[in-house]
Amino acid sequence: MRVGIVGLGLMGGALARALKALVPAPHIVGVESRAEARAAAAGVVDEVHAELAALAPCELVVLCALIGAIEALLGPVSRVLADGALITDVGGVKVSVLRAARAVRKGVSFVGAHPMFGGEKGGFERVVRFSGVVAVCEDGADEASIARVCALFESLGGRVVRCTAEAHDAAVARVSHLPYVTAHALIETAEGDPLAAALAGPGFADATRLAGFDFGVQGEVARRNEHLPAAIDALIENLTRLRAALATDEAAHALRRRR
Repeated sequence: MRVGIVGLGLMGGALARALKALVPAPHIVGVESRAEARAAAAGVVDEVHAELAALAPCELVVLCALIGAIEALLGPVSRVLADGALITDVGGVKVSVLRAARAVRKGVSFVGAHPMFGGEKGGFERVVRFSGVVAVCEDGADEASIARVCALFESLGGRVVRCTAEAHDAAVARVSHLPYVTAHALIETAEGDPLAAALAGPGFADATRLAGFDFGVQGEVARRNEHLPAAIDALIENLTRLRAALATDEAAHALRRRR
């Protein structure tokens, strides 16, 4: 089997290594525009190219690029593949990707997916295991194609959760994109206070870790999520409620230990 990986950064590198650990391992065709990333991937993938045309023999292609590139690549990638080929992705928002997938040509299938792991520090050389949760979207594709994508991620150790693109975006708005925005808000709240900076410990570092993402990696994803404004509104409501509870006997209950 020939598998194409477009984008040889953190997720593309992790996917390539996970695929190579399979027995038998597929033949991996990597496509990456950056020369330094192609050089880093040369010892892991079987072929590495700069042009999409190299994907032509692939039965399955995984788009591991930034979200804007994923949306732009769907049509062009589908046009170099043979009938019966399948495209999936690892993008962190799914409704906008599904809209872009209308450009996928007839004869080629697309199934949206989102591995819920990675990190704010990118790079092909970093190791991320595919043993976490992977969302696979059921809308916009036939059952056989959905099953193929589920089987791919399960073979790598992922725990697949099937859902619609809309439900996915509503959920990750609360547990991924909202924490990212909140991390920025916490930093901005503490900025300008030298004593706060001197006293900040591991708790503050943990709470603000997600602000370490480059905007192109997480910010572009978050701003595409139409459910994020509602999640921000819900957080504001909860903060307002908690602020009121601090002045009452309800404080102990409102701020009870939850984990």
